[in-house]
Amino acid sequence: MRLILFLVLLTGIVLGVAYPWATTNFSGEEIGSWRIYDRPCPYKPVTVRLDVNDEPVRAFVDMQPLRNFVPTQGRTALTAVVTRDGKDILVKTLDYLNGRVGNKGSPQGPQFYRASIGDIDPVEPGNYTFTIGPGDFDGLEVAGVDLILRRGARAIDWRIVSGGVALIAIGVFGLIRSRRRKSVEQVPTPKWGR
Repeated sequence: MRLILFLVLLTGIVLGVAYPWATTNFSGEEIGSWRIYDRPCPYKPVTVRLDVNDEPVRAFVDMQPLRNFVPTQGRTALTAVVTRDGKDILVKTLDYLNGRVGNKGSPQGPQFYRASIGDIDPVEPGNYTFTIGPGDFDGLEVAGVDLILRRGARAIDWRIVSGGVALIAIGVFGLIRSRRRKSVEQVPTPKWGR
């Protein structure tokens, strides 16, 4: 019974945690990567031609800080604006609070933080301008900023995620109950007399 509950818990972790993370970060095909900022040069806007065949397009911003960076709520590291024909499509402040941390090139390579600007869906054919600039995070020194675009990115099916969370709850509850039942069975019976 414990093995079945453990498998239920494992399935829940795959569906409730691993599935949304993998879908957000790896679904679709990479269109390209553009350098937005390279210290000491100024931030440069990037214009990319997108077509209907690309939708939905998911945009990520990789930020490489010079020194240790601790993301905090309420302090914006970068701001991002996506426009088409002068109209704002996406506007996002990036605090990297839930940003994924990685290393470029090798495990010893420079550390970077990844955050999503969002999805462009639907995509109308035309030129999209991505403007990224500094936020209000005092003392943050940025070494470089990259824009990464992925075409055909899949949306997360929240029914699968909620099913995974339910399986996690069932698995944890069942394992706790089975452990408690086992400990009650092992309580020694009191011996009376000498």
